[in-house]
Amino acid sequence: MRHTSCGLEVLFLSLSLAAAGSASAADAGALVRMEMASTVGVLLDEIPAGPLRDQAAAEALAQPQDFWRDRASRQVRLTNYRLVFRQFFYPGSWSANPNGKGPLPLPPRDVWEIALAGTPVRRSLAGHDVVAADFAFRSHILTDPASPGVVEGRLGAVGGTWDEPFTLPVDPELLLERTGYACMDEDEYPPGSVFEENTSYFYDDTCGGQNRRCHITSFPKESCSEALTRNVGPVRTSMRFTRVPWDAALAAHVRVGTITNPTGADLAVATGGMQEERRFIYRFFTPGSCELNEGVIAAPGWRRLLTFSAVARNDGTQPVHIGDVSDPANPWVLSGAFEFSPCHHHFHFSHYGTFGFAGAPGSKRAFCLEDTNRFHNDETTPLTAAHQTCAFQGIGAGWGDEYQFGIPGQWVDITGIDTSTPHDLTFRLNPDLFLCEGVPVLDRAGNLIFEPSPFTDAQGKPVSRIRCDFPARWDANNLGTVSTSSPGGSFVTEACTRGQTGPLRSCGFGLVPELALAPAGATAGLRCATSGPSQVLRVCERSEALGGIPCTVAEAVANVVVAAGQTAAFRFVVPPVRDAATAGAGGYALYRAPVLPSQAAAPVTCTAW
Repeated sequence: MRHTSCGLEVLFLSLSLAAAGSASAADAGALVRMEMASTVGVLLDEIPAGPLRDQAAAEALAQPQDFWRDRASRQVRLTNYRLVFRQFFYPGSWSANPNGKGPLPLPPRDVWEIALAGTPVRRSLAGHDVVAADFAFRSHILTDPASPGVVEGRLGAVGGTWDEPFTLPVDPELLLERTGYACMDEDEYPPGSVFEENTSYFYDDTCGGQNRRCHITSFPKESCSEALTRNVGPVRTSMRFTRVPWDAALAAHVRVGTITNPTGADLAVATGGMQEERRFIYRFFTPGSCELNEGVIAAPGWRRLLTFSAVARNDGTQPVHIGDVSDPANPWVLSGAFEFSPCHHHFHFSHYGTFGFAGAPGSKRAFCLEDTNRFHNDETTPLTAAHQTCAFQGIGAGWGDEYQFGIPGQWVDITGIDTSTPHDLTFRLNPDLFLCEGVPVLDRAGNLIFEPSPFTDAQGKPVSRIRCDFPARWDANNLGTVSTSSPGGSFVTEACTRGQTGPLRSCGFGLVPELALAPAGATAGLRCATSGPSQVLRVCERSEALGGIPCTVAEAVANVVVAAGQTAAFRFVVPPVRDAATAGAGGYALYRAPVLPSQAAAPVTCTAW
């Protein structure tokens, strides 16, 4: 929930500058310790009770400490959305008083400390069967002397503390599969931005049922807290912030970030987003879709896409400042660089970046350049972020802008491309020099200068760009390249690598030979059995052009456990083949996976009934 106005943004920036002017110069910076005690686990509820669930519990109990630390890290990550956009959870609290609020973001993961407390145990948590481990998280924010007191008045002096409460899922995996959109805050994002793999970017435990400030794509009846209590198991904890005395050695230990332009901005591609957050997905598009209109897919129908996170980090000392894009007097608006999209109902900036994979092009139409992540943990990067809404845009020094995987258009359309051999996935940032990575050139009155560019907007009108004094090799860090491949399918058919388990998971599935087509809307019945370990049988849509479409549990027509040595009988309504040339054609594809990923995939035999 990021609701504010440009006036409040300016007020916040003014408060930061005023406090900086009055802060003591005795210390080179400020240190704020972050601590949280919590419990993380593996949820067993969805696995059939008995020997199979007992085996799943035994496997979780036997996992090494690195497994539990990694799982704890993913739970800690769920606090970041609220911590970055913390001021927007306290409407009206930005003022020159000790209760003002502002960002208290997690530092980069390089300086996190996670310590397990004891050994994992199987127990009941709020009525849920889990294997759980207690842990302690600790890190330090390093910033300028004034910032802590501006963003949280209680941290203005050494010894001050603040506790930020959270309700977190005991199992951070399968959050969308288990709770739907109840904990997803989509404010300022296009519909359909959330998918199963990117939920940490949207997690907001303050979302209430039917909360239209949180929800856009779907409107769940339950609040986040209610959904966690019913479906996962809630962990109620707090992140404690403590202003600690200045310590040069500790500061050196937690300092992150290298300044590459001491006189201006310098945007860099953070390739970690491309490396760690890329997935192959399928989406269906109608002829009137925004994505077709905006040129981010090659044709309507089913498309196979490679989505990835495109992250820009500002390694300079000055911001890339755009300001209020709704202000008709803003020179960025007058330049034509920002166009209002009637399809997506927000402004587009068409010169943010270009993508590519195996000859297939992609073009990122940025819609909101914001301070979404504090990449530098150092004395020169304040906690006060001036650009945190789509109404007031830019990227501050030491901060960065994340376009996470899954957002519409945040992909390359790879339909028809052979991905079985590695190809380079590329992201070139600021390819057309529209963002000033240097020092803006001003006229005699001190105003920005915009000059004609070779580009035109959608209506054929000329577009101007800012005049900038770019330093030598300014674009040396503007290209990210990652080699990637896939045997086919999507993230649903790829291996489970994070300990996901059970019949709801979105990994480890394989295609079963497809059965005959049937009329769309007809009722089909199947009796299925397996000769091996218990399997999950998932009924998905099929495409006339692409064959089976691997689906998540939310997209599935049916999702059934076929127990070892037993027969499962079930019925479902045959979905339409949406890209069929013949009206009324229907059909489906069957996918299967072992209930426990540690077990072998086994043949599933089905007959119609």
